Amino acid sequence: MYKTLFDVFADQSTFLSRLPRWGDFQVRQRALIVGVSIIVITLLLAVTAGFTPLHYTPLVILGVFLGIIVSKILTQFLAPKIQSLVTGFLGGVTTGNIASKEASLSKGISALAGFVNTLVASIISKTHAPAADFSGPVMLCIWVAIVTALVIVATNAYYANIESSPVGERMAGVAPAVNIVPAAAPAQPAAVRTP
Repeated sequence: MYKTLFDVFADQSTFLSRLPRWGDFQVRQRALIVGVSIIVITLLLAVTAGFTPLHYTPLVILGVFLGIIVSKILTQFLAPKIQSLVTGFLGGVTTGNIASKEASLSKGISALAGFVNTLVASIISKTHAPAADFSGPVMLCIWVAIVTALVIVATNAYYANIESSPVGERMAGVAPAVNIVPAAAPAQPAAVRTP
């Protein structure tokens, strides 16, 4: 695991230094806190979008939230050199190519947004409430999540390539992954029979 911008910010923040340290929690407690938080925030924002006339605002906030979650995972587990290569590759893709109707990414996002819209319409039809079109807001939510993650990964890769920055260093106490193969048992000499 690598030190990220999130870790540097948490170390330098006076407010966050007064809170219990994340490393003090057990792995199960951390997984429970993160999992429940992501589910609750996602559901709250999605329900807010469903029951308010302004569908775009909660879903844009949801896109930013999910983009931050994805970027935290990517920056923590990908080496800084891989982050730089991914950012360079994605930086070479023009926005015109991504946003064009022929781009498979755009088609995939549109299909996902259509699926969510159909699902929401079927749920709302059971409550006898008027159905709304969520394909546009959901598509914007997905794009915002992708762009947010890309910007944070690019910023993290930039700071990881600066010599004086602690970003990109291996976390203390985390050893690099080693492929452990059990040693083969020594060959036993065959028993010699004497007639």
